[in-house]
Amino acid sequence: MSKDTIQSTDLAIQLDPLDMLRASVKRQKLILLALTITCALALLTALTAVGMLMMQDNQVISEQVRLIERTRLIEEQIQHFTVQAETLLVRSNETNIALTSLREQVGNIDVNDQTNVVIRLQRILIRQEQDYRNFLTSLENGLYNFHMMIPHSRGWWEGYKQELVESSELSKARENYVMNLRNN
Repeated sequence: MSKDTIQSTDLAIQLDPLDMLRASVKRQKLILLALTITCALALLTALTAVGMLMMQDNQVISEQVRLIERTRLIEEQIQHFTVQAETLLVRSNETNIALTSLREQVGNIDVNDQTNVVIRLQRILIRQEQDYRNFLTSLENGLYNFHMMIPHSRGWWEGYKQELVESSELSKARENYVMNLRNN
């Protein structure tokens, strides 16, 4: 065999189409495996994104439902308060009408009217309180003189005097109350 023949046999052995095909298939399998992994990762990423969007959509929808419910409750409260306001307005008008009617029936009290029974009664009560205080002053003076005539009577005199002072103060308070009634 010649050199040319040996070379061609070596090339034939080296370039066996089956080996080349096997090497090509092996490379294609590796590429296909890489593409499959890439597709799986892409699919997983897409599914995760879709899931997150759906969760956000559910949150947005639930938030919208809550807002709609709050709006409905607020509208119901507004209607309730509107009805109450209208009712109070009607009652206020009725009260004003009744008050006007009462004013017309009663009329105004003239404090300078000498024939007015209320004014005369107030003056009587004021005069009565003033007379009562005058009586208490006279009683106090008489008891003081009596106390001075009796030896060792200082204890009962001071207690009794305190009661007379308190009665006089209460009388003055009643007089002021009656005077304030007149002014009102």
